[in-house]
Amino acid sequence: VGGPGTGKSFGLQRRVARLLEQGQDPRKILAVTFTRTAAQDLKKEIQAIGITGSDKVIARTLHSFCFSLLQREDIIRNTGRFPRPLLEYEQNPMLYDISNAFGNLRDKKKKLKAFEAAWARLQSEEPGFPLDEVDKQFGRGITLWLKAHEAMLFGEMIVEAFHYLLNNPRCAVRREFDHILVDEYQDLNKAEQVVIDLLASNCNLAIIGDDDQSIYSFKHANPEGIREFPDTHPGCVSIDFD
Repeated sequence: VGGPGTGKSFGLQRRVARLLEQGQDPRKILAVTFTRTAAQDLKKEIQAIGITGSDKVIARTLHSFCFSLLQREDIIRNTGRFPRPLLEYEQNPMLYDISNAFGNLRDKKKKLKAFEAAWARLQSEEPGFPLDEVDKQFGRGITLWLKAHEAMLFGEMIVEAFHYLLNNPRCAVRREFDHILVDEYQDLNKAEQVVIDLLASNCNLAIIGDDDQSIYSFKHANPEGIREFPDTHPGCVSIDFD
């Protein structure tokens, strides 16, 4: 944990360098950050280390990783979902097709936003299915439409990855990495943080961030996750960057 300008990203970069110097397989190191721009910068910084194998370290956003994960044929068969992102112009036809019992188009758009927010906040053990019965019915209607049209909402990529990882504890992807490193952890929402935990259930996990610097509250960022991390992860070593 550290504030602005204390060298958090540099610390992540040097940790990758140390792992490579110790002979770790770079293809078993996953570095995750929040935005595409930050992921591109992180990849450049890791490659700039100049150590053999640094160009093979996987650095990407969590959404990008989950998208590639859900494209695997065995996972498509397992989930019954096809990870084609729903195009913007397809949203209104989808909502028109959903029962008018949920209101007019404007009402349905509000319900859709609430539906996606429930995933991000992980309000129940079944993200995407809020506790209210009407919202549950709305969610089922959305899911059936998306399955029929072989599409997926952007936020669903995290949810579907969550379900797959949770329901398949022996799947290969939960043993795919030896080290996972997460930059700007405070900007991830609760569902994303749980996906990270599932991915790292059989490897070493290092997170870096500033709990006072979260700027994505409108995307339901969960800075409490980094504050509570030492208490929720036995054996955690906490290092402050001053």
